[in-house]
Amino acid sequence: MAFITTTFRPAALNHDTTINVVLPESAPVDDIPTLYLLHGMHGDHTGWCRKTNIERYANDRKLAVVMPDGENGFYTDMKYGKKHFTYVADELVDYTRRVFRLSTKREKTFICGLSMGGYGAFQIALRRPEQYAACASLSGCVDIVERLKVCQWTAEAAAIWGDDFRTCTRGTESDIKHLIEAFPAAAPKPRMYACCGKQDSLYADNLAFRDFMADKPFDFTFEDGDGIHNWAFWDKWVVPAIDHMMG
Repeated sequence: MAFITTTFRPAALNHDTTINVVLPESAPVDDIPTLYLLHGMHGDHTGWCRKTNIERYANDRKLAVVMPDGENGFYTDMKYGKKHFTYVADELVDYTRRVFRLSTKREKTFICGLSMGGYGAFQIALRRPEQYAACASLSGCVDIVERLKVCQWTAEAAAIWGDDFRTCTRGTESDIKHLIEAFPAAAPKPRMYACCGKQDSLYADNLAFRDFMADKPFDFTFEDGDGIHNWAFWDKWVVPAIDHMMG
């Protein structure tokens, strides 16, 4: 297994940023299936490798994994801050495909994340459906409209969405439910997978999202099990998430 840490300067951020990449030795020379794997709030690009067995899971599946640093920006182009959506959705994919000879094929490109990263994975895949065959959310913040009404991280929320963050996201590209309802009829639909622990504070939101998706024309799967908002749950459930995405 090759473990690579590299730093580059995407135009969307206008500063150096670091990514971790795992490349399985058993992978093909090029056209490598790829998972873009996003961290949660207060995390960084090192979390998945430090706290899970993602290298082993990737090697078993001949899968490259790219882990960027999204800071606390919810993978959005912030109102007062950095363009994390443009970076992760566009520049990161272009850079890693060129440098690491990753697949450019939609059917071999996937995106997944935990908590804030689950929100980011769904949002990015729904806004760039031509790029991702599937996406997955682990304990994700799947209903940002409701979550912002009660959020305690007000300074970060104001920087991301503006001072009116409690009311301004509904019906916008920040609203995953809106992206589902307004999804272009002619666009390819990414397969969607979500899971959440039954003891997680976001469990009710995830159940509500499951019910919301029941009559939507998407290939959507929801699973749950015992667990809270922690790495023990994410290490266990990233395995079925990957297997579902790879189909």
